[in-house]
Amino acid sequence: MNKASIEQLVLKRINKMRKEMIRIAHETGINSKETLTYSQKLDRLIYLHILHFS
Repeated sequence: MNKASIEQLVLKRINKMRKEMIRIAHETGINSKETLTYSQKLDRLIYLHILHFS
């Protein structure tokens, strides 16, 4: 698997996690523990993408 393929997988995971975070925020509220946990996980994933692919 080449770097471009891996990057596409990471971007798909970021998009999936973002959609899930939005869904959870609608259900539990923007300041809920669940939403904040997803937000932190998403932040880490985006940071790793920047670190490795930018």
